[in-house]
Amino acid sequence: MNSHQAPLRPVAWTIAAFIIAALPHLAAMPAWLAAGIVAACGWRLAAAWRHWSPPPAILRLALTGLAITLIVLAFGGLWGRRTATALLCVMLAAKMMEMFTLRDLRLVASVSFFLIATQFLFSERLLYLGYLAVGSLVATIALVRIQNVEAGETDSAAPGAEVQAIGSAATLLLMSVPVALTLFFLFPRLAQPLWGLPDQVMDGRSGLSDDMSPGSISNLFLDDSPAFRVEFDGPPPPVDQRYWRGPVLWDFDGTTWTRPFFSDTPSRQFVPEGDASLTYTVQLEPHERRWLFTLDYPVRGPEQALITVDHQLLSRHPVTALTRYELVSNPEFIDMPDLPEGARAAALRLPEGRNPRSLALAEELRARHPDHRDLIAAVLSWFRTEEYFYTLSASPLGRHGADEFLFDLRAGYCEYYASAFAILMRAAGIPTRVVTGYQGGLWQAGSDYLLVRQSDAHAWTEVWLEGSGWTRVDPTAAVSPDRIEQGARSVIDGPRHRLDLDWLQTLRNRYDRLQHMWNRWVLGFDHDRQRQFLQKLGLPDLSTERIAALMLLVLTLVTGLVSLFLLRRARPRSTGAVDRAWHAMLRRLQRRGLRKRLEETPLEFAARVEAALPAHGGAFRRLAATYCRIHYGDQAEHEADFIDQAKGFTPRRA
Repeated sequence: MNSHQAPLRPVAWTIAAFIIAALPHLAAMPAWLAAGIVAACGWRLAAAWRHWSPPPAILRLALTGLAITLIVLAFGGLWGRRTATALLCVMLAAKMMEMFTLRDLRLVASVSFFLIATQFLFSERLLYLGYLAVGSLVATIALVRIQNVEAGETDSAAPGAEVQAIGSAATLLLMSVPVALTLFFLFPRLAQPLWGLPDQVMDGRSGLSDDMSPGSISNLFLDDSPAFRVEFDGPPPPVDQRYWRGPVLWDFDGTTWTRPFFSDTPSRQFVPEGDASLTYTVQLEPHERRWLFTLDYPVRGPEQALITVDHQLLSRHPVTALTRYELVSNPEFIDMPDLPEGARAAALRLPEGRNPRSLALAEELRARHPDHRDLIAAVLSWFRTEEYFYTLSASPLGRHGADEFLFDLRAGYCEYYASAFAILMRAAGIPTRVVTGYQGGLWQAGSDYLLVRQSDAHAWTEVWLEGSGWTRVDPTAAVSPDRIEQGARSVIDGPRHRLDLDWLQTLRNRYDRLQHMWNRWVLGFDHDRQRQFLQKLGLPDLSTERIAALMLLVLTLVTGLVSLFLLRRARPRSTGAVDRAWHAMLRRLQRRGLRKRLEETPLEFAARVEAALPAHGGAFRRLAATYCRIHYGDQAEHEADFIDQAKGFTPRRA
């Protein structure tokens, strides 16, 4: 059968398996490349329908070489997981041009399982569990249909053949569930992974960057994807205290705020626990950068993390996977009660020749308010009482950005206010730095955790005051207090876009509760959780080797039970007249010199008969396939037809 062109139905199922497996990868690659892959699949389906022949080998090689060259140009080389998966998709699409035998179909359907698994290198969200289930089911159906054709079924099978194939595939997948659960619970988790992921192989993700310029944070306002989730040991802090500290920016070139060279220096200040300390656990989504978000001020962080001089919490490596860490923060700590001269100079530095009107205003305010606190209160009062607006649609700023914002536009997002306020403070002689991170979050009462989205990104300032150290001042709170108390969405009237509907927002929130459970109990099933699970089973302090031995023992038992179930299902039924008709055919073939060996299956013997007796081999192969279906399947309705055809089978030598 493999020598003939594969029939339409197995081809269609195989193409469907490949398309489903490739869907997330197609969405992440250039549109022209995805279109080419889909076009190759469409051509192969049409070829099966119209019985076209394969294209010439030279054309196949040329198209494949062209596709690989375009991948190198589009991705800048062949390195990286995204490039590798795109290359795999292209190679499977190229295989479509020569996928004309059952062996080729089986290869593509089998590799589709691997292609599904590669998506979990990029995301492990709960949504992809459905993708895994559907993709695996369709690939298994394709393999079942291929096997049925090899067993003698033609493409003009009965209408119930598809339903039977789907049922068989679902049964096979269900029988694999006990094996999967055994591996999940007992495969030894190591305290550290065997290998690390390269730093620059993931897709670029939206989120905070290590600098801030006008518009950089407002661009996140439409992004409702989760940034992180937080569980508190006790009640959460008030909304106006939920400032999640990220990059701290000291250097300003007139347009952009950036982190200074000393930002990665470890802190020498010991932050003690206090009566107001908060204990909490963060589930941080991958963002490909090093910072871990905390409340002010982190007392201690996780292993493999560093608390810097400006109380950022930094991971040693970029966060490229869902990361869970436990923290203790003390909001009453006084940060840097004595400011070193170097830090003071960095916190007062301004570029020359920029924002003359802002500098003149700062000089005027300083003359009227000698005390730092009075000057700060005066600026906040000015923001509060003058016609300043909090908006997403602020115009771009030019060379004198602070002047244009403070005196002309008077409207902007949080980074506009934070930057202008910091410039005024520095010009007035008050050391100031800008902090970016997130503010607020949605409390998920049904699951007792705080959901912080990308749209909660925020910027504020910290001023250094004698006796109080670095003190948070958020000018946005003076202009738009609703932004702090009610969240980022409160700053505008109406939906942000067409899908920004209340019922959809509610649905997303409920889905996120499921995602949180998935993160906690499935993705969070690490080395420590596995040890706790085994302890509950009465197996404390097992070494890694003993856990592996336990896994092999349980796998042996599970696979034994599954095999026993399959053997009971596959046990031949007593068919009486069918067996007599079958053995009568075997005796007639034996008289023609063709004896069935004991180790041969009916279909293997049929292949040998077809080679020796071409004129009768096709008929005997169909009879052998029907005999197998009667014995090992559920097709007793074919017994009478089989007996009549078997009695009429009279082989003769050509």
